[in-house]
Amino acid sequence: MLSGRRSERAIKGSAAQLAQPYRRRWEVEEFFRWLKCLLPCRHWLAESENGVAIQIYTALICAVLLTRRLGRKPSKRLMEMQAFHQMNHASDEELAQAIQEEMRRAALRLAA
Repeated sequence: MLSGRRSERAIKGSAAQLAQPYRRRWEVEEFFRWLKCLLPCRHWLAESENGVAIQIYTALICAVLLTRRLGRKPSKRLMEMQAFHQMNHASDEELAQAIQEEMRRAALRLAA
């Protein structure tokens, strides 16, 4: 059992300071949730650690570039199309068409 003085020191700090580690943990959880949405394929394209890292980096770079191009986060549908393209299940033209459609939808949302 802690003495009164020792327990006071353990609890000292504002509620915001005490909550900060939990917020950071939640941010990490949200990042991995988002990353899983970026990589909707059911299996890795590569079996080596390096190959998996390349697949993750490729998806992240693609998401950043699409976010800059669209001015907002890309939709799950567009990221799925990107994953299909990465697995050679969608052509360059199909990916370009999906990007154009996403841009059209974004413009409609801004106009509304």
